[in-house]
Amino acid sequence: MNEKTMFSIIIPVYNAQKTIHRTMISVLNQTYSNYEVIIVNDGSTDNSATILEEFTGHKQIKVIPQNNGGVSSARNTGLKNCSGDYVLFLDSDDWIDNNFLLIFKENLNSFKDNSVDLIIGNLEDDRIGKVSQYGFFNTEDIPSVLGDLEVTDNIGYLHNKCYRKEIIDKFNLCFQEGISMSEDLLFNLRYHNHADNMLVISSSSYYYENLSDSLSKKRVSHQELVVRKKHLTETYNILINKYKNSNLKFFTKGVSKRMLALDMQIVTSMYYSSFSQSGIVSEINELKKKKYPKGIFNLLSRNEKMKFFIMRFNSISAYYALGILYKMRFF
Repeated sequence: MNEKTMFSIIIPVYNAQKTIHRTMISVLNQTYSNYEVIIVNDGSTDNSATILEEFTGHKQIKVIPQNNGGVSSARNTGLKNCSGDYVLFLDSDDWIDNNFLLIFKENLNSFKDNSVDLIIGNLEDDRIGKVSQYGFFNTEDIPSVLGDLEVTDNIGYLHNKCYRKEIIDKFNLCFQEGISMSEDLLFNLRYHNHADNMLVISSSSYYYENLSDSLSKKRVSHQELVVRKKHLTETYNILINKYKNSNLKFFTKGVSKRMLALDMQIVTSMYYSSFSQSGIVSEINELKKKKYPKGIFNLLSRNEKMKFFIMRFNSISAYYALGILYKMRFF
């Protein structure tokens, strides 16, 4: 009788000819062997498909071609075609330590019947902070951990997490298609709404490739940002309602910081979305009316702090100051 697959690694691929070979070698070098790899070639137009053919002889690897639909579509295809007890996500320009899966398996061995809903590790990435609370957390303990994950930005990342497939299937969880950012965060928030426990470990075994054409400087349309805010507001409210009888002060402070940053991004997006001066000034005025938790300024990035400071000006002055930053491609 064949052993049930423990881990499914889902890798979306789009024009990754420069990096996918390294990514795949890191997967094949795993010291733990009970896993499958679902690679979704999302309509690549470079040499990615040819490179992937090198790996199709491995029984653990399945390559699924599809027309280009975006990373969320590719991950959803992977979820529909995987069979492991737990799911992990790997990007085609990143790589993992040889013991990546073994670390998760050894931690799972401490629990019977795959009873852990979510495992979270650290990431080798200087864009986010390290979590400070480690161990196993039941439902009543999760709110304090959520605050830690939110404030350090760990809550939005897929790649340091191991998800129980049963929860994904039971609640029909999938990635939001049609948006270019925050799809990972939305998936995680929706997953957290159904997870009754989590295991947080200190291990760091996933490595990011910080490419020069990073999405951090990508200009996102005003319309998409408004849609993103709608989805995030709804999803955060559902999660906050789940733990309404718990102390969520730290978590909601982190959420307020994230939504403030998004509100400021919505304002600045109006400059390259051809809004009138009166429209932008009106949006600045609305933002200035909002109340934020004490100390939230310290959670903002340097660029966010500058925008927040400017938006405290007289609204007309703020309009022109932001206009100068826009011309300098500050945002």
